[in-house]
Amino acid sequence: MTNFSWRQIPWGVVFIVIALSAISVINLHSTGIGTDSQVYVTQLIWLAAGSVLMFVVAMIDVRVIRQLIPVFYVTVIIALALVLVIGKEVNGSRRWLDLGFAGFQPSELAKLAVILSLAGWFHRVARPDGYGLSDLLPVALLLGVPMFLVLKEPDLGHTLMLLFIGGTMVIFEKLQRKAFISIVLTALLFAPALWTFVLHDYQKNRILTLLDSDGDKLRTGWHARQARIAVGSGGLLGKGHGSGTQVAGEFLPENHTDFVFAHLSEEHGFVGGSTVLLLYFLLVLAALRAAARARDRFAAGVAIGVGALIFWHVLMNIGMVLNILPVTGVTLPLLSYGGTSALTVMSAIGLLLNIEVRRSMFQSRLS
Repeated sequence: MTNFSWRQIPWGVVFIVIALSAISVINLHSTGIGTDSQVYVTQLIWLAAGSVLMFVVAMIDVRVIRQLIPVFYVTVIIALALVLVIGKEVNGSRRWLDLGFAGFQPSELAKLAVILSLAGWFHRVARPDGYGLSDLLPVALLLGVPMFLVLKEPDLGHTLMLLFIGGTMVIFEKLQRKAFISIVLTALLFAPALWTFVLHDYQKNRILTLLDSDGDKLRTGWHARQARIAVGSGGLLGKGHGSGTQVAGEFLPENHTDFVFAHLSEEHGFVGGSTVLLLYFLLVLAALRAAARARDRFAAGVAIGVGALIFWHVLMNIGMVLNILPVTGVTLPLLSYGGTSALTVMSAIGLLLNIEVRRSMFQSRLS
């Protein structure tokens, strides 16, 4: 944590995080009106702890981070394996380790493990002429192991999230044409096998419901239908804080986690929803800017990975809410209730701050 300068922190990014956190607590407070739910208080505690963690990560020397990547990756893999053996089972899935005082979801940390391990590998193994298929085998292994373990929970949403984050990082690297074409063809050929042998019946039903949202309104189509009603009924300015009928009438399930954006849009309308989307857009833009100005390949890779984490989470969650993507259980960064998710996203943004601070300090020494 040496040679750290608070003046070099990109405070615009910090402001975005504070704004999203404030919106999260206010929105979650509304979901608990009329009940004994105190999720907004717990979320506030997690976000406060995450803020501290964000600045701690920002201060760590990047050389120390690179040295700890193998230890962190192996620890996450062990945690993912333990979930399958001793994890808490909920609705037929094992995704949580019970720590006594709180639940812990290792699949969230797996995103950070993938970002750091892939960025570290591309930093060490440079291919100016482009990466070939044989070069990408270690990448496939680093990405495939956590994906396999998360899929076994089963958790298709987080499995896809790992794939999209890792895939985005690979695409931003220079690939040989043959390697790129082979990856695309393999993905297309694997799709039928994925449908037949990997997806569970309830996951297939969610996809079929997407194609025909009126086909099963009372079961697999219930979540998406009620979310659309909530978003549409909000209009321009919304019904007002605590006045949403979808939550009050208990029509909208998971309104504090997966479908938190639907509740936000119902009470704060198009203006509220658009404001949140704008904040996410600025956050992704900040990540891309950090990647473009990064001092080395490792920093650039991490920045791309963090941007991909935010982008794909927002796209998949809001696409699910608007019924243009299937329901996968992917949360909305910082807005959805969840301690492990909040700490993971805050840590990722801490890495982004770290990259920008080190770059600014380096430039200051040169000038």
